Amino acid sequence: MSMKLKFLLFFVGVCNSVFAQKINTDSLLVVTNNIIKSDTKEYFKAKKIAHQCLKVAPDYLDFHMALGRIHKNEQNIDSAKYYFQHVIDANPKYKEAFVFLSKTELDGKNNEAALATINKGIAIYPEEKEFYLVKLQIINSEENPKKSLEYLEFLTAKYPENVMFTNQLREVKSNMKSNRIGANYSYTSFSRDNYGPWHLSSVNYMKQFNKASIGGRISYIDRRINGASANFGYFYEIESYFKTTKKSYSFANIGFSEGKVFPEFRFLYSYYLTLGKGFETEIGYRYNQQQDIKLSSGILALGKYFKNNWINFRTSFLINEPKLYPSFSSTFRHYYNTKYDYFSFNLGYGTSPDERQTLTQFQDRVALTSFRFGAGYSKLFAKKYIIGVNSSFNNQEYYPEKFQNEYNISIDLTYLF
Repeated sequence: MSMKLKFLLFFVGVCNSVFAQKINTDSLLVVTNNIIKSDTKEYFKAKKIAHQCLKVAPDYLDFHMALGRIHKNEQNIDSAKYYFQHVIDANPKYKEAFVFLSKTELDGKNNEAALATINKGIAIYPEEKEFYLVKLQIINSEENPKKSLEYLEFLTAKYPENVMFTNQLREVKSNMKSNRIGANYSYTSFSRDNYGPWHLSSVNYMKQFNKASIGGRISYIDRRINGASANFGYFYEIESYFKTTKKSYSFANIGFSEGKVFPEFRFLYSYYLTLGKGFETEIGYRYNQQQDIKLSSGILALGKYFKNNWINFRTSFLINEPKLYPSFSSTFRHYYNTKYDYFSFNLGYGTSPDERQTLTQFQDRVALTSFRFGAGYSKLFAKKYIIGVNSSFNNQEYYPEKFQNEYNISIDLTYLF
């Protein structure tokens, strides 16, 4: 065999080996990324494949990215940052690396580093929309409404057709006017002869702070029989919403009265936790004391946001009595424009301690049967006025095996400032 032929065969063999190697690493990269995306969380297996491939092809940056993503998923922040930074150092135009490094810095609560990283990416790719989305996420995490407002105004000017940016801007503006004063009037009529109507009215005020809000409400009810006032009284409340963690917040309310119509004392507490993917859960406690009757109730609820909609399933039950006497309700809202603009529908069974219209008779109704449904509409006008209208029908057992129909309509007026 001539020297030329030997050299040619050797060259072909080397080329085939290199080509086969490339095919194998590419295939293994697909396998590695599929493991990362799957729910199996076999990260050890994925890391083993990536490290083996890097021994063969140490400059294959996609495997460095894969290792960074694995460490990010495992909350190994420093290791994840090392691999993402290595990719950027090796190839400063690797788009994905800027996104993942910024989000990893954000996971580690290093907002300044996260912002610096994504700004470098924007300088290289000024038209890459995903970079602006990441930067918005970083700015929003600082919980500084003014900063979020300024950046969203920039984004809506840059992307005027983007509905998401427009809606977020409108939402931030409305939240910045979270101090409010309002009034409510509710009218309830009954199918039972010579009973009713009930007139319930209230005024309320809420002051918004950075991570909490506090406010008060004064309510007045006039319950009539044969058209004449039979029972009336005032109810005074103080309430607050306050953040507990980034993914949770709480609600507390204390109310009191003379005890003739409303409860002498009432305490409410709820803990809300965001579960991710639009889900939110509520765990709560209610205490009502009226005359010699003291009732404690538990609250459980699960809500879900999807697109422009929200649905919630809720139950309450007594926890200091032999029987639970549970209530069940479901609420659906369709939002448009802002959080103050929506249509709502609700269905319910039983009596809940949170129903304002029947609060004066909770201790009498909790053991009785009721079926109800209702609808509502809320609208924000001129960026600072909210008008809400709600109506409901309730088929209520008022004495064992005796029922009455109740028709309610209420109007809410709120001023934001």
